[in-house]
Amino acid sequence: MKINITKKQYKTLIKLLHLGTWMANAHRTDDRILEFDELEQYILSFCKDFGMDDSVEYDEDLKMFFLTEEFLDESDVEEIVDKYNNDTFWDELIHRMAARDMEEKCGEKALREMEPEERLDKEWPFLSAYEEEFAENGLKNLRLIKGSNIFH
Repeated sequence: MKINITKKQYKTLIKLLHLGTWMANAHRTDDRILEFDELEQYILSFCKDFGMDDSVEYDEDLKMFFLTEEFLDESDVEEIVDKYNNDTFWDELIHRMAARDMEEKCGEKALREMEPEERLDKEWPFLSAYEEEFAENGLKNLRLIKGSNIFH
């Protein structure tokens, strides 16, 4: 199979590959998902064919291609990652706190036996309250309380 793409599409593809590989492997060390790395390397190897060798560098020692800082800056990759991280942080915080409060209110067994629609109906007030609080105040009012205020 052969796929024909334009230079603009190639640029978008390498940006997308970089973001996907970063998401899959950023927090991994010895357990990287190699098939993602390998595909990214393969696609980056065509940079000259698309006249984009100024956007990709090849490290002879590592025998690997890397996107240049200029390309990453120009393509707003860091901004996309920061927005994703920020949105994920707030979404996870809201949902995990709501889940904790639901378990405290209903009990773990009752939650497991609850129909999904009923659970969502009961969880919605918690989600809404946390969304509103964090939208208005961020982390300002969030405190960990343990024993005799050891966190202050």
